Amino acid sequence: MRKLKKTLAVLVAATMLSSTPVWAKDGDKPQLPNHVKETYEEVLDSVPQLKEYEQTEITFKESKYFIHLQKDENKNYPNAWIEIDNDNGELINFTHTSSVEPSTTAPSDELAQEKAGEFLKGAWEDKFEKVKFYVVTKPTVTVEYEDEQGKNHEVKRYMKQVVFKNTRERLFYAIIVDSNGEIYSASDIMNNGLNESDVNPTVQQGVKKLFEVVPRLKEEKYEIERYDRTKSKDDPKWRLQRDEIRYQSPNRTTFTFDNIAGELTHFYIEEKREKVLNPITKEVAKVKAAQFIQQMMKDSEGYNFVGLARSSSHNGDDTTVGFAVPLVEDSQYVKHFQIYVDDHGNIVGAKATVEESTFDFKDYYHVLETEG
Repeated sequence: MRKLKKTLAVLVAATMLSSTPVWAKDGDKPQLPNHVKETYEEVLDSVPQLKEYEQTEITFKESKYFIHLQKDENKNYPNAWIEIDNDNGELINFTHTSSVEPSTTAPSDELAQEKAGEFLKGAWEDKFEKVKFYVVTKPTVTVEYEDEQGKNHEVKRYMKQVVFKNTRERLFYAIIVDSNGEIYSASDIMNNGLNESDVNPTVQQGVKKLFEVVPRLKEEKYEIERYDRTKSKDDPKWRLQRDEIRYQSPNRTTFTFDNIAGELTHFYIEEKREKVLNPITKEVAKVKAAQFIQQMMKDSEGYNFVGLARSSSHNGDDTTVGFAVPLVEDSQYVKHFQIYVDDHGNIVGAKATVEESTFDFKDYYHVLETEG
């Protein structure tokens, strides 16, 4: 019944577009069309505390409605954002920051899956029967806010992300549940992926080798996509990105292979790393990185060490170790391969780029060390 109602609402709205605006003005705030308002009210029913909030802003851009809610108009938090597609009335994205207090524990997998399922059934009712549970992951969300004195803060909140998969429509529904069991965010994600059997056998062999060298990567499920830019990327600096196969997990761990050469061009384990009391030395990091190249790259003997530096990221401190090898296709360029080694000596990432043969590696690693 609801699907029929939504279809009729969309048809009526589409007819009105030829003669009247999509929404009428009420002061400076646009009014929601019926098919958008229906989805908006379903979100409120799924997260009842939002009914206590005030609408502070409604904007319409690129055929989407963005609705901002605040519990107290004098304070930024708690607040919520709801994004709804005007063309079909479907929920696109929802984020609700109910607390800016730090949390150290996430909900159980069972509670997270239960709450996510309830939200999915309420907000995406037409899709609920078509999806299957896919995976639970453990994201850490950083909330940034400004207090009453104007001081900026960052707090960590530990949550669970529950992913449902709609194979027929190539969609994922990712719902993040806060430590107190509340829905923090929800979004639908289009999947333009490949099956494992569709992947170049050379890349498959490379993936198998990567799993042997970095066993941690085997712990996650991956969706596979191909990015073919061979018709638009002629510059040698794009050599490694012209045709690539990308693997990505719901937990945002990724790795990428050059689909032409079948070689690893990028990987990174997306997880927070704690401080280590006795981190490995740079010399040990250099040895670990060299071993990784020997294990992963066919022409490993051609790689020359070009620099290293301590560096920092949102996940923690690493040592970046760089190697370079002449680019086979053009002697004016080199492949710059950076390996990230954590303070325990584990390889946690790698990145390959193409640089001109005159590239100043000494200066690059000096700046990286300074910034780190």
